[in-house]
Amino acid sequence: MRDNEGVAVEDAPACPLCGADGRILYRDLRDRYWDAPGTWSLRQCPACRHLWLDPRPRPEDIGKLYTAYYTHAPPGGPSPTPLGLRARRAVLARLGYAPLEGGDARFAWLLRLFPLLRESIEREFRSVRGPPRGRMLDVGCGDGTFLRSMRDLGWSVAGLEPDPRAAAIARDRGLEVIERPIEPGSLPEDAFDAVTMSHVIEHVIDPVRALEACRRALKPGGVLAVVTPNADGWGHRRFRDAWFHLDPPRHLHLFTAATLGACAARAGLRVSRLRTSATGAAVARHASRAIRVAGRFRFPDGRIVPTLGDRAFGWAEWAATRVSADAGEELLLFATKGGPA
Repeated sequence: MRDNEGVAVEDAPACPLCGADGRILYRDLRDRYWDAPGTWSLRQCPACRHLWLDPRPRPEDIGKLYTAYYTHAPPGGPSPTPLGLRARRAVLARLGYAPLEGGDARFAWLLRLFPLLRESIEREFRSVRGPPRGRMLDVGCGDGTFLRSMRDLGWSVAGLEPDPRAAAIARDRGLEVIERPIEPGSLPEDAFDAVTMSHVIEHVIDPVRALEACRRALKPGGVLAVVTPNADGWGHRRFRDAWFHLDPPRHLHLFTAATLGACAARAGLRVSRLRTSATGAAVARHASRAIRVAGRFRFPDGRIVPTLGDRAFGWAEWAATRVSADAGEELLLFATKGGPA
């Protein structure tokens, strides 16, 4: 154990998934968003191609990396436009939450012409299909925005969140929150019909143990949905060490489809779908270009507004996913505990 500008760290030269000696891919990385302390490197495994942070923060000091994190912001944001609300109704119908009638049904047909918009709305709901089937857990629920949406759709919801400030915001929104990290014993067994993890697994020290905890928390036949950045995607290939989703030092792991699927299998889960999505590619390009030019990206008070060039990149990446399954910005994994899917 040693000190990295006030953060207790340990060296992690070997691949945490397969044990092979890793090679340095990027070195001397600093936080580009919220000014967490330390200088960091990313290693890549020559055998399985997994990426991980080295040195790695000690569990007791991980909180120092999140003191100004975005989940500490108070709830807010612009309300959906009437057109946006119609698009949401159409997507929710596609996911099985409500039937469409009349003009909304025709609008849903037109929405097929805008696949990126449809995918981005599906992403808001983690692509979890309806109708609601009981109890849902969101691991790393942050301020509870997603859980509140799913509660409004009819799910009985709960969240797990280790950050006390983010958990307090979620509780202020009337949500049940388990305030602790994801680890064995942190969750009740056979308790949830659906578990979601969106941009969480890259933050945990041991992803296999985290997935094992999710498997135990699922009821037989329950569904797990995981979303995480795709290290094989167009964004990383284009921007390399300036890629938005590297996010040192909070992202301890970066996955490919193969390594994420392997983690799920080792955790005893049955993978039913594993694909990539171009959702978020425009925003990632917007931030990555700022990092490449200025060395950092300042998050605005409101939403990030992509430029025309950002949107063109998003469309190009979506087109690439039609040809190469690995091209998308994000990985989406769906798995079951066993029994009927």
